[in-house]
Amino acid sequence: MAQITLRDVYKSYGAVPAVDGVSIEVKDGEFVALVGPSGCGKTTTLNLVAGLIELTDGDIWVGDKLVNDLDPKDRDLAMVFQNYALYPNKSVFDNLAFPLKMRKLGKVDIEERVRKTAKILNIEMLLDRRPRQLSGGQQQRVALGRALVRNPAAFLMDEPLSNLDAKLRVQMRAELKRFHQELNATILYVTHDQVEAVTMADKMAVMSGGVMQQYGSPKEIYDGPVNTFVASFVGSPAMNLIAADVTTDAQGRTALGGSSGWTLPLLERNARVARTSSGKVIFGIRHGHIGILTEETDIAIPARVYTVEPTGDITYVHIFLDGETLVASVPPETVLHPDQPVWLRLDEDFLHLFEATDGVRLAEGAGRGGTGVSIAAATTVTL
Repeated sequence: MAQITLRDVYKSYGAVPAVDGVSIEVKDGEFVALVGPSGCGKTTTLNLVAGLIELTDGDIWVGDKLVNDLDPKDRDLAMVFQNYALYPNKSVFDNLAFPLKMRKLGKVDIEERVRKTAKILNIEMLLDRRPRQLSGGQQQRVALGRALVRNPAAFLMDEPLSNLDAKLRVQMRAELKRFHQELNATILYVTHDQVEAVTMADKMAVMSGGVMQQYGSPKEIYDGPVNTFVASFVGSPAMNLIAADVTTDAQGRTALGGSSGWTLPLLERNARVARTSSGKVIFGIRHGHIGILTEETDIAIPARVYTVEPTGDITYVHIFLDGETLVASVPPETVLHPDQPVWLRLDEDFLHLFEATDGVRLAEGAGRGGTGVSIAAATTVTL
């Protein structure tokens, strides 16, 4: 396998940038996910790597070969599409063999490589069937097999699981991860589903508006989002984000104040971070770090239950605060009712503070904006 390198890659349509200065290095054997909402530029980036659309500016390397001007067939990349793109009139064997026949390999070599690939993907028993006789998961394996049989330098995957039902999607996530681990394959994977990226990828790059917002391991991004966009996008449920003022309480402590009149004194570490802001912040907290109390207590924020969402092993409580709805999680035996008054106790060890004016993460000692500068502002991102 080979690494894939993008250096200051741009793609624009007229005056509208679809990919804006993206730089990525996917190392040999890495599984890197490009993740973001529809229209963020992730599929356009993948198509630029594949050579399916023309580059506006920048360089793309596969291994030590500059591929800017190479046709897709000459880039030695295998692509797995969202719709599988299988030939309906050909058997599974012939679908797998087709790219090898196009390369004019001998019959013996084709037979050997097809059967080896089928064994790896556990589809040996399907070789005589047609695509219409296969389930969605089986068709997905055949699509993977058609890419794998070529022994490419790297794999490009464009939302390959999006057509599967929820149960099969979970199963195929595990199989794709095992596929990557067993073959030590280099994979650049596009998805709008952040759960796919978090569960499968070694590293993930979050995109918005054609710009790379943050890169890192899934845990790094989940634990330390660089801005409110990443915070709201990565995680299920998403991180709760509430606007607040940085103020001082009756004891002279730095505190957060809400529009409904609540005040939350901050621990000194968070207080120092809050004081680097412009005075208006957005604080973030994930659902598992909010304690729900049913009686008024000190250092707790008054709120009201909006609705309760049991899921079996955990119950999500939607809570109305300052015109926004937060989500907290409680054990399934907890009994709460809509419109019930509650008090929220936040675990300050997991409190995130963002500058309200631009959404950038605040960090101690870094002045306004902190050290959590969005990668969108950087000229080079190394994956």
